[in-house]
Amino acid sequence: MYSTRIQKSFRVLLISLFLISCHSIQAQIFPSFGGERAGVSLGSMLKIGSGARAAGMSETVVSVVDDASAVYWNPAAITQSISHHAQFTQTNWFGGLTHQSANCIYKINDASSIGIGINNLSAGSIAVTTEYRPLGTGEFIDFRTLSFGISYAQQFTEQFSSGITVKYLDERFGVLGLKGVLFDAGTFYKTGLGTSRFAVAISNFGSKLTPNGTVRNAGGPPNFNGQNIQSFQSFDPPINFRIGFALEPIIDSMQAWTLSVQLNHPSDNAENYSLGSEYSVMFSEAFPAKMIARCGYKIGSDQERYSFGAGVYIPISGQDFLLQLDYSYSDFIAWGGIQRFTAGIRF
Repeated sequence: MYSTRIQKSFRVLLISLFLISCHSIQAQIFPSFGGERAGVSLGSMLKIGSGARAAGMSETVVSVVDDASAVYWNPAAITQSISHHAQFTQTNWFGGLTHQSANCIYKINDASSIGIGINNLSAGSIAVTTEYRPLGTGEFIDFRTLSFGISYAQQFTEQFSSGITVKYLDERFGVLGLKGVLFDAGTFYKTGLGTSRFAVAISNFGSKLTPNGTVRNAGGPPNFNGQNIQSFQSFDPPINFRIGFALEPIIDSMQAWTLSVQLNHPSDNAENYSLGSEYSVMFSEAFPAKMIARCGYKIGSDQERYSFGAGVYIPISGQDFLLQLDYSYSDFIAWGGIQRFTAGIRF
């Protein structure tokens, strides 16, 4: 019976992959609209994913993630964690930027969980230059973006969970600032066919964001006349709608192979698809540490292509604690590669 369910679930995944392939071929013939929306949102730091595990699978994880990074990807999935979990991720982003994220899940009981997520993007001090003083004015400005979110999720049945995140965004670039309150929401559903599950998540939903502060033009064209500028245009936050499906065609007490497929619909770029895979194997029953390999690919994205990663999960102090170390590499078409390192612990 279980084998039959696995076969049915695998057929569903193959059909999904076939439909995606057909859509990709169609996109070669008919233009894909949506790319013209690039650059029409504020709060871009919110688009930087959390966790090396997710990055190694090309972020195809809304229906897979069961660790603390679920606070970022799908708040409903924090109910899937088997215990409390905390993790920290370090990313060296482009242009000298550094990104850190910290997430934590606390299980209230078997049916409900809360989570906390903190993300920070910074560039340190940047020299001020102008058209007339390209070597610098002697002044420096700081750039940083910080977000803080609190999640709550409830498992209503053995199959269905939902969750919500309330997050606060604080961005500062020199004398300009940007603040706002945004929301994430998600659902997680186990189909009952083997291990297959289906998830939907929407991120960064909220009102328009408007910069605040005062900029004084100290020189340049006469029409500026050194005036103070205090009024700025408002933009939408980077809303992203994701639908994912995942299953394990191979799973037993010593190994597991996860396959996932996902539709990504960002408000400020073209729609795209992603495929992800994760394979884990246990050393032995006497020493239940795991080695994990991951890979993924994005279809229809003009920014990202493939990714891969690895991880090791080591039980410590008997079975009371589990140390998790993950690494990922993501290939960006125009800018090169990004590496992420994540350290986490289950307790």
